[in-house]
Amino acid sequence: MAKGKGFELIPQAVPMRQRSSFYKEIVNEFLASREKSAVVAGTDRKPVTLVQGLRKVLEADTVNNVRVVQRGTEIFLVKD
Repeated sequence: MAKGKGFELIPQAVPMRQRSSFYKEIVNEFLASREKSAVVAGTDRKPVTLVQGLRKVLEADTVNNVRVVQRGTEIFLVKD
C-alpha cells in the first residue's frame, strides 16, 4: 500500500476472542470448597464488574445452587 497516505493496510484474519477463565476459577474453587458462603476478596475488579462476571459464569454453566450477593462493596458466593 502507499506509505504516502500515512497508514498501511495489512491483510490479516481476526483472531478468535479469548475468554477469561478468571471468574470460572473463582466459581469452581467455591464449588469445590465445603463453605456455605464466602467473600470474594483480593481482586482488582470493581464490585459491579465482579458481580456481572460471576453471574454470567453461573448462568452459562447452569449452576443453580449458587448465588452471587453484594453487600456494600463486598461480594459473596452463597450455596443454597
